[in-house]
Amino acid sequence: MTKNYKKERFSIDKTIANSKFNYAKNMKWFIIAPLVLIVVGVILLFTVGFNLGIDFTGGSVVKVYANSDAKIEGAKAYNLNDSADYNEFRRQIEDVLDDFGFKIKIYRTSTMTIEGTSATEEPCVEIQYQDTDGSQRTLIKEALQAKFGYEDKGTELWSGAVTEPSITTATASSELLMNCFIAMLVAIVLILVYVGFRFEFTSGLAAILALFHDLLIMTACVLICRIQINASFVAALVTILGYSINNTIIIFDRIRENRKSGEYSFEKGVAQAKQNETLANASVKETMTRSIFTTLTTLITISLVAIIGVADIREFALPIIFGIVAGFYSSVFITPGLWAMAYRPRKKRKKEVKTA
Repeated sequence: MTKNYKKERFSIDKTIANSKFNYAKNMKWFIIAPLVLIVVGVILLFTVGFNLGIDFTGGSVVKVYANSDAKIEGAKAYNLNDSADYNEFRRQIEDVLDDFGFKIKIYRTSTMTIEGTSATEEPCVEIQYQDTDGSQRTLIKEALQAKFGYEDKGTELWSGAVTEPSITTATASSELLMNCFIAMLVAIVLILVYVGFRFEFTSGLAAILALFHDLLIMTACVLICRIQINASFVAALVTILGYSINNTIIIFDRIRENRKSGEYSFEKGVAQAKQNETLANASVKETMTRSIFTTLTTLITISLVAIIGVADIREFALPIIFGIVAGFYSSVFITPGLWAMAYRPRKKRKKEVKTA
């Protein structure tokens, strides 16, 4: 059935509708790129492994204050609100940790509220490093104090200008990973039940396969880019699990409407898979503009967050960017083809005719 469009110089809807490209029929070609990416991710997983953060390996956390009264006379004061001062402060911390052979992760903290009071502490940076055995914590603290000209005030409230390193254990991290796995499993089951109930089991199965595709592509990109795996990545996985199903649901809803409307009728003798391809392809074209604009607006927003955000926010935003792109790709180029291959209409039961 031909849709009526307003007369415009250029119409995205009209251009997509008039295109002869068949999304469902060409699904086999669109699977190649994701398969290659997933294979590369698997190879990296078994050769290099994940870039695990402190949340999963365990380690130490310490705060270094920029302007402390513990400074000895003549020591330089730093203004962390000034980018030049902050960069110099950070470089000097990195030099100290490099001498001990650690890769560090630094967060800027403008103020820190002291527990039990309403007072606020001076600006500081928080350092995380993977010192799993704890043998060098005291040496690192002493080296940082010497670097910035601080003196140790022992048991006083902030221990001079460098706090005592706190320990993050890997046991708590394994619990976090297990909770994430359980949450994702429950979410996948609920999505399968919802989609299967609202549409049919075939649609639910296709949606779950698309979700696995999105999560695998997201994980493969994280492996390739060597993004650190931490609590932010776990949150990104759960976020994409809920977001990427959105476009798929819209397409399935349009397939159901077109199937019930009777606009797409076929002659007898035409293979069921061929009929399904025609219906799925038309439904994808009718929802393509909506899918493109929804994905672009979300992608632009999260990309800006990744560009202007701090390191911790960037590690959360980048996996989401990968997941959003993978979700759009699967919902448009893979899921309709899976549905067309697997869907078979239910046979109507013949009603018994009672005669007098």
